[in-house]
Amino acid sequence: MHNRSIRRTRRTAAALLCAAGLALGATACNEDTAQDAGSSESPAKDKKPTAPASKGSDTGNNGGSGSDQDSGGTGGTDDKAVDADANKTIPLGQKSALTYKRSKKVATLEVAAQSVAKGSQADLSGLRLESEAKSLQPYYVTMTFKNIGDNSLKYPFLNTPTSLRDGKGNGAKTLITSDDAVKSCPGKDPDDFGPGANATICKIFLLPKGETPSVVYYTGDFDKGPVYWKATKD
Repeated sequence: MHNRSIRRTRRTAAALLCAAGLALGATACNEDTAQDAGSSESPAKDKKPTAPASKGSDTGNNGGSGSDQDSGGTGGTDDKAVDADANKTIPLGQKSALTYKRSKKVATLEVAAQSVAKGSQADLSGLRLESEAKSLQPYYVTMTFKNIGDNSLKYPFLNTPTSLRDGKGNGAKTLITSDDAVKSCPGKDPDDFGPGANATICKIFLLPKGETPSVVYYTGDFDKGPVYWKATKD
């Protein structure tokens, strides 16, 4: 219990430090800084997504298995393999079974970018923002997660791998806040995420005014590449 209390205190402190600053990069407050240092919001560093997949290929939940060596598991009404959507673009709202791997944390998740909504600077009035952040347009990306493997995750930071690009291919800045500091975009990450667990988490991104989102992408495993979702529904 003592160790758990210390970890929760460190996590809260880190989030508050981030919130006090400008809009930070998506990996600036990741617990796995050494591994995530190779990830950038620059589109030139990511593989280009392929054409959108068929809308009929939504991934459901057929269970799965995972271990530190092999995330395992399959998912989808079409029995689609885990990580089959890596480096592909799929429709907004479609679920994708993928590997989540951060340091010693490995799991099989079912992930979906559910919505991308235009926010308001008024929603951020309670935050201490630098002048640059105050001139940008907020967008709220809501993600859903389900643990379809056998591994339990402690303090997983599920939403950290979520990123957003504008129509020019430029990465949006990420505004990291503490838990539910922005009521219109609740971003509390679960402390424990066991098999069968579900979570819905919102993340705030900032784009220059006049720019619109093009894709949401999630890099669960850097060795396999991101899954992309179109930022708008057809």
